[in-house]
Amino acid sequence: MRNRANFVIYLMAFLLVVPQFVVAQTLVERQPLFKVPLPANSDVLGMRVSDNKVFVVNSAGRFVRYDLETGESLNGKATVDRIIDFDVVLGQLVFLDGNGKIGGRVRPSWPDQSYSACKIDVSTEGLLLSGGDQAVFLEKNATEAYYLPGLSMILPIQNGFVWAVQMRAKTGNWGADLYDSLGNVMHEVYTFSNVFEPAGLEVGPTGPEGELLVSANENNVRKLSLIAHNGYMFWKMDGPPKLFPRDVAFDNQGNMLVLELKDKDIWLIRWKLTHPQG
Repeated sequence: MRNRANFVIYLMAFLLVVPQFVVAQTLVERQPLFKVPLPANSDVLGMRVSDNKVFVVNSAGRFVRYDLETGESLNGKATVDRIIDFDVVLGQLVFLDGNGKIGGRVRPSWPDQSYSACKIDVSTEGLLLSGGDQAVFLEKNATEAYYLPGLSMILPIQNGFVWAVQMRAKTGNWGADLYDSLGNVMHEVYTFSNVFEPAGLEVGPTGPEGELLVSANENNVRKLSLIAHNGYMFWKMDGPPKLFPRDVAFDNQGNMLVLELKDKDIWLIRWKLTHPQG
């Protein structure tokens, strides 16, 4: 409770100033890190980062874990034949299987049921399922699921708060807003342009300080934007071609990691970003 209260105080102080500003063109230095030993045509779901480990998983449950510090890798296989989406808890996979059930590192108190969801995200307070008609929140020791009607495109940050990207009914504009995990709006953080038509809209992952990464196609070009809690857009830039559902992540140094295809092989690439001011 104390950590949550401190976060609320920090967050509200941060929201006192709400500029919406984009810096000049972002420069990218690409550093190849690792050739992923999964075939590009094996329905790769993408990657997740936990501490200094990168997990790359395909829909058949096969995965490789790569250590960003040592360069060592380990191959493995989940206990199911099909995975829809996944995350990592204490170095172990938690996932949605082909029937919409949660598998892997599952809390014993959680109900054994199927969910209408296609995304799974771990937070400090529990588990968030989204992508269906409504989001679902499972607190760590929950014995039943808590549903969040009206929210579908959401992403958890620390201490039980979530980002939500949606069209605001009162203005007709798309916005990025902060809610608590019970579906109560805390603050309308960022308002997109009234010409923003988000084809291919996706949210996440979060940045090093809980910033929101938004991916959308504009004029047939994929754009990535990073938005802070106070409505400041740190940067907006051309993103990589969309090859896998979770193709972008952040390492523990704040660098962006990207899965790219080179000569029919999947590579983990570190994007070092430089943001000129002006």
